[in-house]
Amino acid sequence: MFVLLFLCVLLISTPIQAADSYADLVEDLMPSVVNISTERKVIENVDNMDNVMINPQLEGREALGSGFFIRNDGYILTNHHVIKGAKKITVVTNDNQIFDAKIIGIDEPSDLAVLKIESNKKEDKNQTLFKAVVFGDANNVRIGDKVLTFGNPYGLGVSVSSGIISAKSRNIGLGEQEYLQTDASINKGNSGGPMFNLDGEVIGVNAAIFTVQGASGIGFSLPSNIANWVSDQIIKSGKVKRGWLGLTVSNGIDQYTGKSGFVVTSIDEESSAYKEGLRVGDIITAYNKKPANDLSDFTKLTETMEPGQVLRLTTTSYGEEFQNIVAIQEMPASELTNVTNKALIESRKYYHQSDDTDVFYISELKIAVKEANPRGLTIVKIDSNSPLQGKGISIGDVILEADRSDIYSADNLLDSIRYAAFNDYRPLSLLIQGVDNTFYSTIEMAKEND
Repeated sequence: MFVLLFLCVLLISTPIQAADSYADLVEDLMPSVVNISTERKVIENVDNMDNVMINPQLEGREALGSGFFIRNDGYILTNHHVIKGAKKITVVTNDNQIFDAKIIGIDEPSDLAVLKIESNKKEDKNQTLFKAVVFGDANNVRIGDKVLTFGNPYGLGVSVSSGIISAKSRNIGLGEQEYLQTDASINKGNSGGPMFNLDGEVIGVNAAIFTVQGASGIGFSLPSNIANWVSDQIIKSGKVKRGWLGLTVSNGIDQYTGKSGFVVTSIDEESSAYKEGLRVGDIITAYNKKPANDLSDFTKLTETMEPGQVLRLTTTSYGEEFQNIVAIQEMPASELTNVTNKALIESRKYYHQSDDTDVFYISELKIAVKEANPRGLTIVKIDSNSPLQGKGISIGDVILEADRSDIYSADNLLDSIRYAAFNDYRPLSLLIQGVDNTFYSTIEMAKEND
């Protein structure tokens, strides 16, 4: 009886390590993640700590974002927007080594950039200079899979968040590219960091966050397949060569046969497709023996094919079926510019600046606002068709909170709007400071930008 009681007490008092701990995996992956910063010339507002490097060794530098080693000889992948405009780039590893970095190449359509650092240490045969990641296949990711998002903000070292894949193939307004969506918190400064599966493979690059004053409940990562393809081309040739068919297509149905596919809506007369006989109005019913029912998949395939490769198409024209072999060409500079410009235009669709540089128009709410002091946004205009009409809200009132998150800038409000929009345009809760009182108001957002 005494022995049994002793064993029970022992089992209760002995700490049991959680079976789902990520500690071993995180420890193995941390050396691959880096901080990216630049030297600051002037700190205009010392109260604004968003981008200040907190590590004393890095005083005088401004945090730009994160990145990770993709080769053990010092090649690093990050977002293009992280290093855009930086004159001198500094990379800080997880063990606080500091290196100057040079840009190997950028790719604006995917918002990726490859950097390179050089180590003073000689590479040992049994030990590599830097720990490179292993790319996984994002196509195999399933909604509900557990993931870890990594970053190295502010020069403090690696930060890690866990979560799940909450959606795939999300279009977030950055051109045609689709993203993985996760509920793992992605904080400011973590753009360009990796997202790992539980096998320790990179399945995404942290690209965008919807955040209000710091942490986020929703983040987006560029799939690893695109990141791996882009970075490999940049390292090999300094740029990305995209495949080009010379035609544009949309979903359609052949009126003669009833078959569905991609209808050719325009075609370049200098393209291989035109010379092969394709014309506007033809229907692509299959490509490489695969049914033509996923336009996004077709676009991604053609853009990632190398110039010179061939694509086998099954097409119909006036009800007659043809087999076409079309050579992939390199996307002309003019077309690549169009891709980039479209991505930039789409990414700004929520944010309209008025003639007054201090006033911003929020199209979803159909209001114009300017920053208030010490916080909030003062409403300077309310359109007649604004969802704020009839809510007791007037010009001069101040928006203090959106969905219980403090508002300091137009970007903060837009983040909350976007978060609500991705949840089927659910109503937005605003805390309004009026002349006589402060109150909450529930707003139904406009779905279209007029």
